[in-house]
Amino acid sequence: MQQERFKTFKLQDPANEHFDVTFEIEGRKLYANKFILTSVSETMASMLSDRWIKKDEVVTIEAYSYDNFYQFIHFLYTGGCDLTNENVFKLVDMAEFYDVPFLKEFCEKFLSFIIYNVETIEEMVEFAEKYSLDRMKGALEVFIRCNLDQIVSNERFSSSGKPVVEFMSSINLYIQKQKESVFEAVYKWTEYQVLKQKNAEDGNFNLLEAVRDEVSVAFPHIYDMDKSAMNYGFLMDFMVKKGFYLSPNELKILYERYRKNDVPIEDRPFKIVYELAEEQALQRQKLASDGENFNLIDSIKADLSEVIKIAKFYEMDKSFLMNFVVAKGIITAEQARHVDDTRVSIKNNGKVIVGVFTDSLNIRRAIEQKSNYSIQLRNTTLLRFLEFKFNVPKTAAKLEKMDGIDWYLCLEEDGILTLKHHSKVDEYDYLLVEMKSENEFSLTSNSKTYISACVNNI
Repeated sequence: MQQERFKTFKLQDPANEHFDVTFEIEGRKLYANKFILTSVSETMASMLSDRWIKKDEVVTIEAYSYDNFYQFIHFLYTGGCDLTNENVFKLVDMAEFYDVPFLKEFCEKFLSFIIYNVETIEEMVEFAEKYSLDRMKGALEVFIRCNLDQIVSNERFSSSGKPVVEFMSSINLYIQKQKESVFEAVYKWTEYQVLKQKNAEDGNFNLLEAVRDEVSVAFPHIYDMDKSAMNYGFLMDFMVKKGFYLSPNELKILYERYRKNDVPIEDRPFKIVYELAEEQALQRQKLASDGENFNLIDSIKADLSEVIKIAKFYEMDKSFLMNFVVAKGIITAEQARHVDDTRVSIKNNGKVIVGVFTDSLNIRRAIEQKSNYSIQLRNTTLLRFLEFKFNVPKTAAKLEKMDGIDWYLCLEEDGILTLKHHSKVDEYDYLLVEMKSENEFSLTSNSKTYISACVNNI
């Protein structure tokens, strides 16, 4: 039935009683049937009502060409029309203007399969955004991901409108290298816009700050991009130099990523995060009002504060530890000499006491093998850990009982590891370490006491 009606429409015989409305476009007449048009378009129904036009009055169409309007009427008659790369955009506009969603969907299918090119990508994005063509947007996202380098390197990109930059930067499925390319492209686009508007006579103008501020406001999703996932080269050569510094926590995450994925030793991951922190400190020094008094080492250590907490200095090559870590002022030579000492912690009733010592008896290993070890306490001045027994060295202990020290960790004469109050220490005890606490430590009877050990690190 549709095809029969369309045959009548194609003949365009004004004498045919089927036609009861006449359009005039570009000086040419186009005849149609009101019922067919108004049954699928509320806008057309309103436009062709008796309230707006008189009987037999010609309706003039000025916004569209004859050929495009013909295809529009073609669709209203049959549910299809002849789309081309040229007319599809006007037909989308007609679908929107005359409120024919089926035509819009028909056109969008066509648009999602056309071949896009770098030169016109801005116009395509703006068109898809203007008419809310989600399917077309999906096709554009695929095209942009596959041609990102050509798009951002095109000389037209810097002068592109903001919508295409927002669209490009909001795509979620980029690989990491593409994310970095997008960050750089957005930065350079923003820099170009800022330079166009800046006051050249303003002596206090700081381009880096101005661009950073603009990116943070205009592209918060770019500004907040996870820097810890970025590649070292991009961080060093672009991000840090542009003032996008890694926080202590981001440096920590980056350090953990390199330590896990790159090499099983500590040297290279630590060197990588150190170099980034150093470059950040140098950039801050350049911008500091009193650069000569800027403390470079303090700045580096502040940025590496979270890394230092978890770095396994004891696993580093000894020459690297001394010639790099110590030489750079991250830890002292004295600390370096004790990075693989044993740290024993004893906890009782919420209070903790700690001791650090050179462990020649493998006490740490013995305690580590009994994780979450605890013992019920009865005595408040002496606690024997019966599970831990060692051979008492025949040589005298280097540590001696001193005034002012309340607690000691020692081996009793039978080799049992024991925590003792100084009042209980006797000449047969082999003193391992003075135990210290930030709060005044005491043992509470009838409560569990826990012991743990780890590498002291620093």
